[in-house]
Amino acid sequence: MTRSKTAWGNKYKQEVIMGFLAIAFIIDVLVSTVCMWVATKFSFVKAEFKILALIVFAVALVSLIPVVGWIAAILLFIFAIMKVSNCGIVDALWVVIFTKLFSFIIVLGVRSIT
Repeated sequence: MTRSKTAWGNKYKQEVIMGFLAIAFIIDVLVSTVCMWVATKFSFVKAEFKILALIVFAVALVSLIPVVGWIAAILLFIFAIMKVSNCGIVDALWVVIFTKLFSFIIVLGVRSIT
């Protein structure tokens, strides 16, 4: 096997992996948005689906930051919900907890199917 075929094969594998990661990111945003919408229906927080999708997208992007991204994402999640829906921190925390809980249950359900 020549070096050029190996280099091309590695580049192709990287592109496929990046494509799968992009699809996984989009699916995560959609599932999290639906879970957040359901969580808002169970709480006193009122927000439109489109606004929730923007919040989840921003939170997902921030969570990609290495090391501190997950902390910054949770803080952004709570702050954005508070600003958009004019609710208190307790209501925003409940929405975040329910959203993550619903997402976790869906992931477990999908994993048990496969």
